[in-house]
Amino acid sequence: MEKKNNAEANALTPIGKNERKSWISMAFVQAGICVCVPSFLEGALLAEAMPVWPAIISGTLGYVIVVVVMSILGMMGCDLGMASCTLTKSTFGDKGGRYIVSLIFAINLIGWFGIQNGVCGEAFTNFMSEYAGIEVPLVVSNILWGIIMLLTAVFGMSALEKLDYVSIPFLIVVMALGTYLAIKEYGMSGMGKEVTQTMSFLGGVGLSFNFYAVGTITAADITRFQKSRKDTIKSVVWGVFPMGVITLVLGVLLTKIADNYDISMVLIAVGIPVFGVLALILSTWTTNSTNAYSAGLDIVMALGVPDHRRREVTIIAGLVGTVLGAVGILNHIEGFLSFLSFLVCPVGGVMMADYWIVGKGKAENWHPVKGFNWTGVASWALGAIIAYLFKIEYLGILAGFVIYLIVEKFVPSQSRVADGRLKEEKAS
Repeated sequence: MEKKNNAEANALTPIGKNERKSWISMAFVQAGICVCVPSFLEGALLAEAMPVWPAIISGTLGYVIVVVVMSILGMMGCDLGMASCTLTKSTFGDKGGRYIVSLIFAINLIGWFGIQNGVCGEAFTNFMSEYAGIEVPLVVSNILWGIIMLLTAVFGMSALEKLDYVSIPFLIVVMALGTYLAIKEYGMSGMGKEVTQTMSFLGGVGLSFNFYAVGTITAADITRFQKSRKDTIKSVVWGVFPMGVITLVLGVLLTKIADNYDISMVLIAVGIPVFGVLALILSTWTTNSTNAYSAGLDIVMALGVPDHRRREVTIIAGLVGTVLGAVGILNHIEGFLSFLSFLVCPVGGVMMADYWIVGKGKAENWHPVKGFNWTGVASWALGAIIAYLFKIEYLGILAGFVIYLIVEKFVPSQSRVADGRLKEEKAS
């Protein structure tokens, strides 16, 4: 991989063995993605829709699905050292991966970058006005923090590592402190509050998964830096599961106790606003930097930009998301961004079927397909339709997986074909 000024330059070039990182460092990056305001919001939504224990258990099961799917897709990235969008060149063909998958990924990631950055900017503006007496225009605040978060993504995985090594321990301490102070301030009486159940248990599982759907399917963007399949599983399990469940549980508890799921707002309410704002900024930063990083990879592929222009493309992607968020456009299309989850999830199912079943889970059986791999494209489209009709996003993973295997029996995927010949396992 080309490097310059210690900044990761290339996007889609496979990561060499000498550039792989320890599973512990990647676990910190995975953990950083999980700690964000939407993760606490997930707990709040579950707490308002069902009793405490069903809320916690259903949300935890959602994270179990996340970890399993991330591990399976993540091992593919580790095997080949490739980003998620590059891996799709087999399942969807180079044009399908470029014009369908990469665009869906990029739009989703840029949109959520802008929305989360807007939340961070608004909190910073309010804090500066109320506690420092300095009026910072919201647009200025959004652009300021958008650029700061973007710089981490521009420098690449090494910068993300350093950020998360510092931020995750701090956030754990702050979350523990905030919970203690919330209990001290409000007591535990809210835990006994009666709740009319308005969401099914399976609905809770789906909600938990949906908050992390895109990060799950694009797992290879991070795990391509892992040294082995074993390391991949360890980084996902120890990075995603603990922090995901902790933020989920805190969202539930804080909603019940303080009637506010946001740990940063709770800290402000109990009298330590500096820690509250720092917690919000850091939790947004660790998640949003990864959004911009992955979006840069996808845009390089979608627009056919030279591979070594990853940094420049990442800057443009982040700035677009920041500006759209600052002017309020993204607030009107949150529903559309959520809808994209129905399109994202079947991508993962089709990719898994192609690599692990058709390709027998062997890196040497993977190869890019020219044009569109219509077997993969058709299976993805049917999987997306089924998921949307049932309004269960993660159903798209299973549907895409099963449909691909059925369709592939009648219309053998081009991913079995190399140099104009069927692979040996197909011929036999």
